[in-house]
Amino acid sequence: MDQNIIQLTQDQKAKLHQLKQSVYIEAQKLLRDDLIQKYTDQAHLLRLLIAKDWKLDEAWEQWNRWVEWRKQYKADDIKIEEIKKELDMNKTFWNGQDKLGNPCLIIKARRHFPGQSDPDTLIRYMLYMIDIGIERAEQGGTGKITVIWDREGVTTKNFDSSMFKIIKRMITLVQDNYAERLHQAYILYPNFLYKTVMTIVKPFLSERTKQKIILCNEFKDLYPYFGENFIISDGIGDEQIQQLQDNIQDQQQIESFIQQQLLQQ
Repeated sequence: MDQNIIQLTQDQKAKLHQLKQSVYIEAQKLLRDDLIQKYTDQAHLLRLLIAKDWKLDEAWEQWNRWVEWRKQYKADDIKIEEIKKELDMNKTFWNGQDKLGNPCLIIKARRHFPGQSDPDTLIRYMLYMIDIGIERAEQGGTGKITVIWDREGVTTKNFDSSMFKIIKRMITLVQDNYAERLHQAYILYPNFLYKTVMTIVKPFLSERTKQKIILCNEFKDLYPYFGENFIISDGIGDEQIQQLQDNIQDQQQIESFIQQQLLQQ
C-alpha cells in the first residue's frame, strides 16, 4: 500500500510516523529479531489506522492484540506436518484472481466433516492459507484478497456445532488482525445452513465487514466480479457430488441448536 497513492494529509502522516515509532520500540521487546521488520511494516500500520478511522490509540491497541494473537497461535512457526491433514483434504485453495487482480481463496464447505479437525489446528491452517494469499496480494500489488465460500453440495452431514465457535473466533481474528486486507467475500449457493451460521455469527460482524459480503445464488452471479471464464474447481474430481436433500428432522435439530446458542450470547 503506497501512502502517496492514497494522498495522506500532514496529520495522517504524523500519526503514521508516531505509530511506527511506538510499535518499533515495542516490537524489540516482544519479538525475535527476524520478525521485527514484518511486524513494523508501514503498509500494515497504515491499514490499521484506516481500519480504526485514524484513531491512533485504537490502532496502537490493535497492533498489540495482533502481536499477542499471532504469538498465541504461533502463526510465524506453522509447520506443514502440523496441518497436513487439512492440506490433504484441500478444504481451501488459492485459485486465480478477481477482475481487480486480487488473489482468490476458495473455501469448499462440503469438505468439512464433524470431528475431523480440532479448532486450534483448523485456525492455524486458515492462518497459513491467509498468509500465502497476503504474500500473493503484495506481489500482485493490490494488497487485498477475495474469498469465495463455495457451499455447493453442503448438507447436514457437514454440519458441525463446533464450527460456530471456530467461525466466531476466526471472524474476530480476521476483523481485528487483517485490517483492510479483505476486498470482498462471496457466499456461493447460500442455503438454510448458511442462514443458520449467519444467525449466530452476524452479531460479531462489524458494519465494515458486513458491507463486504455478497450473496451469489447462482455461479453466474460471480461473473461481474471474476469474468465468465472463471472456474473454482481444483481438479480433485468431486465436482459431480450430488447435493442431498435435508430432511425436516435435521433442520429442526439445527434450528433448536441455534436457539440454544442465541440464549447463551
